[in-house]
Amino acid sequence: MSLEAYSVRVDGTSHCFLLAEPGRSASAIVLSLHGTGSTAPEQARLSRMASLADGTGAVVAFPEAVIPRGHGFEWDQELDEPFLLQLIADLVQRFPAAGARVCLTGMSGGARLSCHLAWRRADLVTMVGAVAGLRAGDGPPPSRPVAVVAFHGTADRINPYAGSGTPRWGESVSDAARRWAAGNRLPPDPAEVAVSRTLTRTTYGEPGHPGEVTLWTARGAGHTWPGSPLRGLFVRLLLGRTSMEVDATAELWSFAERHASDP
Repeated sequence: MSLEAYSVRVDGTSHCFLLAEPGRSASAIVLSLHGTGSTAPEQARLSRMASLADGTGAVVAFPEAVIPRGHGFEWDQELDEPFLLQLIADLVQRFPAAGARVCLTGMSGGARLSCHLAWRRADLVTMVGAVAGLRAGDGPPPSRPVAVVAFHGTADRINPYAGSGTPRWGESVSDAARRWAAGNRLPPDPAEVAVSRTLTRTTYGEPGHPGEVTLWTARGAGHTWPGSPLRGLFVRLLLGRTSMEVDATAELWSFAERHASDP
C-alpha cells in the first residue's frame, strides 16, 4: 500500500500527513498519531496500519505534529487539535461513506492526544485505540459512549504503568481505564481474563457493547507496540521488550469492527 503526502494549512501553520486510500468504498476513517520524538513515516512503519486500506477499506491517515522534538516532533494539544479536527472534517467530506466511523489511534504522546480529543469530541469520534498512552479526559464525561481499547506494558519506563506523578502522566493506566468506563456510564467492575502468564485482558462492559473499555496489560513489556518488533539493539534496550502475544494492529481493527454500529 502506497502512502501519499499531503498538507493542510490551519491558522497560518502548515501541517503534514500521510494518507493510505482504499481501492474500494471506504469503510472507516482511521487516524494514527506518532509518539513523542517520532514522525508520521515512523508511525506508519511501527503500526503497520496502512495495510488496513487494502484489507478492510479503511482510510488511514498519519498526521505529523509541528513542534520539533529530537529527530521528530511532539504533539501540542492547543496547537495540534485544530489541525486534527480539520483533518477529520476534510476526510469525512472526501469519504462520506466512512464519516460515521472515525477512529483515533496512536502511540505514547499520540495516544494521549487521541484520548483527550475523543473525550471532548465524542460527537466526532467513535473509537479510540491507545498504545502505551491511555489517558482519561478532564471535564464533563463524553457526550456519548466512545469505545476504547488500550495496550500497555508493566515495564514501560517512559509512561510508567503505575503513573509518574507528573501533570502529563499522573494517573495509572488502570485508573485511566476506570475513568473511561465511568465516563462511558459502564458498571465499575471489569471482567479480567489471563490470556497467558504475561498477558491480561481487562474489560468494562460487555464485549461489543457501546462504550466498551478493554485494556491489554503485558507483564514485563516496555514502551512498545505489541506485535511490531523494534529495530536496533540500542532502541530495544531503551524501550524494552515487545509483547508478541497480541497484535495491537489487528486487535485495534477487530475492536473497531465490533463497534461499527455504535451510535
